[in-house]
Amino acid sequence: MPALALISSVGAFGTHLLLPALPAIRDEFGVTSGQVQLVVSLSLLALAAGALLNGPLSDRFGRRPVALAGLGLYVLGSLMAWSAEPFVGVLAGRIVQAVGGGAVITVIRAVIRDVYDRDTAASIFGYMAAFVLLVPLLVPLLGGLVVEHLGWRSNFLVAVAVGVTVAVFVWLRLPETRNPVAGPTDTAGGVMFSLLRRRLFLGYALNYAFSMAALQAFIAGAPLLLIGSVGLSPSEYGVWYMLTAGASLTGFALAGRLSRRAGIARMLQVGLVISVTATLLLVAVQASVGVPTPLAFILPAMGHTFANALMAPSATSSAVGERPDQAGAAAGLLGFLQFLFAAGAAQLTGVLQDHTELGVALVMAGASLGAAAAYLGLIRPATAGQADAGQAQ
Repeated sequence: MPALALISSVGAFGTHLLLPALPAIRDEFGVTSGQVQLVVSLSLLALAAGALLNGPLSDRFGRRPVALAGLGLYVLGSLMAWSAEPFVGVLAGRIVQAVGGGAVITVIRAVIRDVYDRDTAASIFGYMAAFVLLVPLLVPLLGGLVVEHLGWRSNFLVAVAVGVTVAVFVWLRLPETRNPVAGPTDTAGGVMFSLLRRRLFLGYALNYAFSMAALQAFIAGAPLLLIGSVGLSPSEYGVWYMLTAGASLTGFALAGRLSRRAGIARMLQVGLVISVTATLLLVAVQASVGVPTPLAFILPAMGHTFANALMAPSATSSAVGERPDQAGAAAGLLGFLQFLFAAGAAQLTGVLQDHTELGVALVMAGASLGAAAAYLGLIRPATAGQADAGQAQ
């Protein structure tokens, strides 16, 4: 499990490392907040496309070669962004970097479902995510220090070093888990179309995607608010961000301990209540005070990051488990929806922030309500129907 956590943290590392640099990039190129958010939102779209492609590829060619190819793209994209002169060159590098990171995330999800059943996988996802957060917990602080002392371009050189190190580790330590003779011979498109027709897959996937969209709105918008409007330095922002990362770490650790005991439905219900309450509170706080103090902004955000961590392992395991014989395709489609929604949330946040300080809070609250709607409209009716059928038998 530590090895899988180390590998899957590469994509998060690249994203979190760059966040404190967004104000510096915006100022250097003279772009707006909405335009600089393209650094985040376009890379998330690239993650979505990469996940959709690399999931089926890992079913066909194996988990290990796709992970290594993804890490190669990650390093190449980091070098492209580091050496780029125009703003569009930075965007291009981030897109290539993100495609590689998306491949790695998708492969690791498929590996877990290759090895574990659904309930155990939910627990493993929780423990793994808690371990993964030990890596990016300090990354915004590291990114802020790099920006202040070496310039924002140096963040990409740090990403290169990490990508090369993880690629060597994968080459030496990651075994192949795909069973080449298991499962049907459906085309990737056929598998994904059948998944979209399954009410439970769609419910779990939308619940997860909306919840991650709320998280992405915070990740993308908080630096511009707290550094650009409140006046924190990049390194000070990194310190405040550690509080939200700590809330996520606590939530994932609890999910790892409680998922098998409490059950998937209970984990989702508790998480949704906390998430909706916290994000609506964030809207109310900002609407009343305008530009909030760091503490007034971070505390409600911590509520959502904690709740998201409670829900994510159960939703991920359940969605991917809808086709355990084609775990790569299911993980790829889940990743596509996740990053597509996250990209939309990041870009919408940036556009709103050009007009109102409430941009982050409004997108977080709307996405949290979307996650609740997916549970109430799709997951709960379907699982209730299954329970009734079981009692009838």
